[in-house]
Amino acid sequence: MSGGVAAAEGPLLGAGQGVTGVPGGPSTGPTAGRPTFRGLRSRRGGATLLAGLVLFALVLAASLAAPLLTPYEPSRNDLRARMHGPVWDGAHQGGWDHPLGTDALGRDLFSRILYGIRISLALAGAGLLLSLSLGVTVGLVSGLFGGWFDLALMRLVDLQLAFPYVVLAMAIVTATRTSIPVLVLLLGLAGWVYFARVVRGSVLQEMQKDYVKAAQVFGASRWRIGLRYVFPNVLPSVAVIATLQLPALIIFEATLSFLGLGIQPPTPSLGGMMLDGVQYIASAWWVITLPGAAVLLTTLGLNLVSDGLRQLLDPRLQTV
Repeated sequence: MSGGVAAAEGPLLGAGQGVTGVPGGPSTGPTAGRPTFRGLRSRRGGATLLAGLVLFALVLAASLAAPLLTPYEPSRNDLRARMHGPVWDGAHQGGWDHPLGTDALGRDLFSRILYGIRISLALAGAGLLLSLSLGVTVGLVSGLFGGWFDLALMRLVDLQLAFPYVVLAMAIVTATRTSIPVLVLLLGLAGWVYFARVVRGSVLQEMQKDYVKAAQVFGASRWRIGLRYVFPNVLPSVAVIATLQLPALIIFEATLSFLGLGIQPPTPSLGGMMLDGVQYIASAWWVITLPGAAVLLTTLGLNLVSDGLRQLLDPRLQTV
């Protein structure tokens, strides 16, 4: 799973290659003017962004409306309906009473998947806010002040990147009692290094530009330069990283649950449902496949959003 989180770094704008612009300058080029739906579709990456937004919005809306879309509680057992297949699988007693089938305890999979998506998004979102706050702060301070402070922080980043984080997470969860705060902390610590490295590189690049040198001539402090002038130009890169890290954190949370270290039963989680279905994969394929498909659709939508944002916010890609 650490590879899944680490993979998020590849497609990003690398260190020192952040999307930038001069604060307060006039809007020119393909980004000028108020964006419209038709104009967004016609721009490079616009169609990808819209497709991702639509897909993720549908998944999010379905999870939020779970109590309205299904009459079953996610933890309700019905042994008379155990191992019923999805509605299109008549060979396994599939029907509209349970459109996505049931598991070994007769629990409705449609209900459990919707509630599981809600829990996964909540945990990943909280972890993302933690990693974003920590990583952006570290990267901004490191890039602004440099010196031994920058050296120490970047060695700390390298240390975490060199160590298999999933092993560390397993050790922490095993040594402590599994709880929501512990999971949020693990998810937050999983992604902060990528924010830190990219923000630091972008800050170092911005600090060499004329508008920063002009602010220094007028006596602006480093903190004022960083927060007032440099940080707004780093935000586009931060947005791209965030949309890449959110699906990575969703997969990481599902991995912990699949290993039995995440959300504990009877609370539904996508990874936990896949774990329950492993022993029935030959006779009841839907128990493990459909929760996996839910993870796939959720992360696909977010990855499309990330790819579209990267193409829209990088002016170099707009001219290709």
